[in-house]
Amino acid sequence: MKNNNSHVVTSRQKINAKARGYSFYIDDDVWVLDKNVSVYLSTFKSNLGSELYTGFIKALAFYASNHSASHTSNIADRFRHMIQTTGSNAITEVSLINYRASLDEKSEWYLGVIRGFLRKWYRLGYVGVSNDVINLLKSWRIRGNRKGDAVKRRDPNAGPLTDIELLAFNEGVITAFEKDLISVTELALCLTMSNTGRRPIQISHLKVVDIAKGQNQKGEPSYLINIPRAKQRGKFRETFRAFAISQELWVILSAQAKYAVASVEEALGFELQDIDRQKVPLFPDIEFLSLVKSPSEFRALMVTDKAHIASARITRAIQEVVDATQIKSERTGKTLSINSRRFRYTTGTRASREGFGKLVIAELLDHSDTQNAEVYTKSLPEFVAKLDKAVGLQMAQYAQAFSGVLVDDERDATRGNDPSSRLRADSGEPIGSCGEHGFCAVNVPIPCYTCIHFQPWLDGPHEDVYSSLIDERSKLLELTGDKRVSSALDRTIAAVAQVIQGCQERQAELVEQGGIGCG
Repeated sequence: MKNNNSHVVTSRQKINAKARGYSFYIDDDVWVLDKNVSVYLSTFKSNLGSELYTGFIKALAFYASNHSASHTSNIADRFRHMIQTTGSNAITEVSLINYRASLDEKSEWYLGVIRGFLRKWYRLGYVGVSNDVINLLKSWRIRGNRKGDAVKRRDPNAGPLTDIELLAFNEGVITAFEKDLISVTELALCLTMSNTGRRPIQISHLKVVDIAKGQNQKGEPSYLINIPRAKQRGKFRETFRAFAISQELWVILSAQAKYAVASVEEALGFELQDIDRQKVPLFPDIEFLSLVKSPSEFRALMVTDKAHIASARITRAIQEVVDATQIKSERTGKTLSINSRRFRYTTGTRASREGFGKLVIAELLDHSDTQNAEVYTKSLPEFVAKLDKAVGLQMAQYAQAFSGVLVDDERDATRGNDPSSRLRADSGEPIGSCGEHGFCAVNVPIPCYTCIHFQPWLDGPHEDVYSSLIDERSKLLELTGDKRVSSALDRTIAAVAQVIQGCQERQAELVEQGGIGCG
């Protein structure tokens, strides 16, 4: 085995991680590499001999110092999987052959990660990797990680969201906020994720200064987020890409920025200067910041990620919203399976559907090349070309788009004694009541069917509304020839169909109770 003593490190040598502000001792059981990543070494210590373990942690420490925390963690995970799978306490040709035999087509890329690590380990001169092992690895052709498989298969649980699912998520987030189930911070986190498709770590690294308002070439207002780039092997918040957002999202993020500054100042116990307020994390770790004692300490921390929330908090937030509001998928009929990756897939597929090429898609997804963008141009989502009354009624039971409350008549509505709450169909007939006391600027009554404040009446002409929407969808498809345009009505159609089904069930109940059914 090759062994170059020029690379020997003492057991208590302090190592600086790649991320600014983080360091560890090489013989620690846990290496904290940044806000989001810690590498746990006890498994290796108990399974590897002392000599091999020493070579392993020295090689891994090189990655911790020179590469991203996530890459270092991935290497540790893959190496842990190998020693646990083979039960070997040495790196030999036999153990590698056995490990390769245990992997299937989907997981063969694990060995690719290990090969790169072992070759670097060997070149660094640390004990544990022989020349025979390196020659064996050089002779192998190893398949890489399968990219975009969930997109290609249009997986209903892991692939891109449909338009109905994305709209359901966004409406569910707003509903949760209106019901006081989530805070303004969680509202901002979820909508930023769904609207930008950025990685959680990029969202967590945002600061107040990144929320911008300007003007376009026509002099019209424009709204932007300057999002820190990720996976570029650079330093914390070293490079950025501007992302255009709607005025509505900008208002929410501006409110979150004010809340973040106020919360941080309260946690610190002192006011910040204006220049320091701009450096406040948009999503701050208040518990950590409460330990800061002085403005100088605060400024020193602002060049690290320590005062920002962990990216896992964002993943938790989007999952908690789905659970709290029971957002359904119209494809599975079950609670929507959600994670940050699905929003990235959705951003890519929607861009491809709009006719954008690989370069634009790569830009939208913050990729440095077009290699991963190709999957979106080759896999476009399907739309229901024709949606008749029967299909719409069937879709309703899965989409669960109606979130209001069905009432027997106007007297049972929250604002039943207020004539101004009455909502009418285009024909002029009343269909229900609005339970919201505030101002509403939507073009009623069609959007009302997916609103939590809508209280449809049992005897409302909902079937007429449903028929007119089906006809409108058909006309749009015939007029434009664009399935995207016509499908924009699908979630509302599902909501009206759900109201119709609810009315039928309630009428049956009244008949059984000896009451008078409506219709």
